Amino acid sequence: MLSVLLRQCRVPRSTPTSGRLLSTSASNILDEHLLHRSPVHTEFFQASLPHLKVPDLNASVEKYLNSQRPLLTDEQFSATTSICQEFLKQDGPELQRLLLDYDKSNSDGNYVSDFWFDMYLRDRRSLVLNHTPFLAFSAAPEQPDPLDRLTNMVYSSARYQLTYANRVLKPEVYFLDPKLSEEKFYQRMKMLSRIPGHSRLAWAAAYLHKAFPLDMSQYPNLMASTRLPQTGRDSLRRYPDSRHIVLMRGGRFYSFDIIEPDGLSIVPASTIRARLSECLADSRPAAEFPVGVLTSADRDVWTKERQKLAHASKTNSASLEAIDSALFLVCLDESQQTSDSALCHAFLHSGDGANRWWDKSLCLMAILPVGEFAVSFEHSWGDGVAVSRYFNEVFNDSNRRPGLSSGQSESLAADPVSVRRLEFDLDDSLKASIATCREQLSARTADLDLDFWQFDGFGKSSAKRAGLSPDSVSQTAIQLAYYWLSGGATAPTYESCSTAAFRRGRTETIRSATSATKEFCRLAGGSEPAPTNQLLAALKAASDAHSTLTKDAAMGKGWDRHLFALRCMSERRAGGAVPRLFTDPAYRKINEIVLSTSTLSMPAVKIGGFAPVSPAGLGVGYAIEDSSMGCVATAYKSSGRSSAEFMRCYQRACLLLADVIGKALDAKK
Repeated sequence: MLSVLLRQCRVPRSTPTSGRLLSTSASNILDEHLLHRSPVHTEFFQASLPHLKVPDLNASVEKYLNSQRPLLTDEQFSATTSICQEFLKQDGPELQRLLLDYDKSNSDGNYVSDFWFDMYLRDRRSLVLNHTPFLAFSAAPEQPDPLDRLTNMVYSSARYQLTYANRVLKPEVYFLDPKLSEEKFYQRMKMLSRIPGHSRLAWAAAYLHKAFPLDMSQYPNLMASTRLPQTGRDSLRRYPDSRHIVLMRGGRFYSFDIIEPDGLSIVPASTIRARLSECLADSRPAAEFPVGVLTSADRDVWTKERQKLAHASKTNSASLEAIDSALFLVCLDESQQTSDSALCHAFLHSGDGANRWWDKSLCLMAILPVGEFAVSFEHSWGDGVAVSRYFNEVFNDSNRRPGLSSGQSESLAADPVSVRRLEFDLDDSLKASIATCREQLSARTADLDLDFWQFDGFGKSSAKRAGLSPDSVSQTAIQLAYYWLSGGATAPTYESCSTAAFRRGRTETIRSATSATKEFCRLAGGSEPAPTNQLLAALKAASDAHSTLTKDAAMGKGWDRHLFALRCMSERRAGGAVPRLFTDPAYRKINEIVLSTSTLSMPAVKIGGFAPVSPAGLGVGYAIEDSSMGCVATAYKSSGRSSAEFMRCYQRACLLLADVIGKALDAKK
C-alpha cells in the first residue's frame, strides 16, 4: 500500500499557505498569544500528500449499480444495468480519458476539487438551511458567567488565528497507533525537516509511524474570509491582514479589534470583555430594517441588492468592507428558551434571520441569557475537518487556558472609543427588499420541523464488543427508522466521508442504504421480528458492507464524485450530448437525497444539525458515544414529513438494536 500511495505523491506547483505570513518570526510572539508551537511548520506535510486518483471506470459503475440495487425494482434495475453497459461501451471511455487528461494538467488539485467548488458557488439558492450547518458547544461548568465564556472563546479564536497565520499550528494528523507519543513523532519529523528534499518524504515518513497527515488547503478560508455574491457564480475572498471581528445584536453591527496593531499579540481579554459589554449596553431597539436579512436571499437577488446597498453611500461601502474583512462574526441572540429543539432552531436559522450575515465563513453564536454557544459556517469554502479542528481547539483552550481569569471581570472599565458602530443608509427600495426577504425567510424557517432525542445506556462500546462498527449501527438505526416511517421503503441516503487524506480532498459519499441494510430492515421491521440470531447475522452483514463502503470512500474509491466529474466533463465536451446514464430516472432518483446524514460525534459538541438537502427529505445529524446515541432530525412540513414521527421510529429502532446487541453480548458471557 505504501508504494501505491507514494506514487500518488505529486509535488504541486504551489503549496497552499495561510495567506500573508506575518513579517516577524513566530519566535517573537509570547506563548500566551498562541495555542501551541508546532515543532514543524503547519504545511509541513501538504506538498507530499497523496494525489486523489481518478477511480477505475468499471469499478465505479459496478459500485453505482450496487447502490441502485436496493432502491429499484427488478425491472428498473435491469433497465439501469443496460444503460450502464451502454455507457461503458460508448461515452464512458472517452469521458474517462478526458478526465484523466484534465487530472494530469491539474497538479495543484485533483480531478474533482474545482468542479466541487464550482457546484457550491454556482448554486443560486439561499444559503440559509442549504449551506449553513451548526455545531453547539458542550457545557463548561467551570465558567458559569456566559459573558466571561464568550470572552474566552473570542480570545482563544484569536490565539487560533495567530497560531495558524504564523505557521506554528500543528499539522492535522490522524494517529492510528495509540502507543505513539505525539511529542516523539513531531521531534522525528523535525529531524526529517533538516534533510534536503524532505517535502517529498514527509507523508511517507509519517505513514511509517501509522500517522496520516490530512489536507489543510481549506484552512486559509476559515477566518478573515467571506463569500461574495456575484451574478451566476459567487466568489470567495480572503483578508489576511484582518485584526477585527464584527458583532451583531438585534440586527445592528459593531466592530472592534481583537489583535493588536503589531499583529503579534492579542488585545487583553479584559479589554475584549469590556468591548463586548459596550455592545450589550447599547440601548437602541433592534433594527427595524436589519440589513443582514438580505444575505438570506437568492444569490442573484442578493447580488443586485448588495450593489444597490454599496452604491447608496460611502457609509454603506465602508460597513460592507468591515463585515467582509472581519476575522469572524459574533452573533448575540436574546432567546430565553432552553429546550434542545429551540436551541437547534435558533442556531440553525435564527427565525427571521435579522441577526445573521450568512455570507461570512465563520460565525460564533451566543445566547447569553441561557449560556449556550455554537458555530455555524458557510459550506462552500470547506468541510468538517477544518471546522472541527477550530471547534475543538477553541473549546479546549478556552476551558484549560482562559484568557480571562476568574474574578477579573469585576473591575473592568468600558471601552467605547474602540467599538465602532457600523451603520447603513437605506432608501425606500432597500427597506422594501429587506422586508420582503425577512418575510420570505420567516416563511421558510417556519416550514422547518425539527426534533432531538438521545438514548442513554447503549453506545459504541457495546457495538465494538459485539464486533460491529458503531457508525454502521447508527446508520442501520436510521435505515430501520425510515423503513417504519415509510411503510417498508428504502431511500437514497447520503453519509458524508472526508477525503482529507489526499491533497485538496473534500468529501466522498457513503451510500449507507445497501442490500444488506434492506435485508436487516425486512427481518427486523415486520410485526414479528426474526429470531435474535438471524437479526444479529443480518446486522453483522450490514456492518461489514458499511465498513467496506467507508474504507472505499475514505480512500477516494467511491462512485459519487467520479460520476459527478464525468458528468461535468460531458457538459464541457465540445458538441457532446449528455450520456443516457445521467438522464436515467434512476440516476436522478438516487441523487435526490431523502436521508442526508452526518456524524457529529465529538466530546466538545453538545448538539448539531442541518436542514434536509431536498424538499421531501430528512436531515439527520447523529452521534454515538461510549454509552449513548442520538440525533437531530429535520424535515419540511410542506413535504408532509414529520421529524417527530421519524424520531419515534428512530427511538424504536435504537431500542431494538440495543436489545439485539445486548442479547448477543449476554450470550458471550
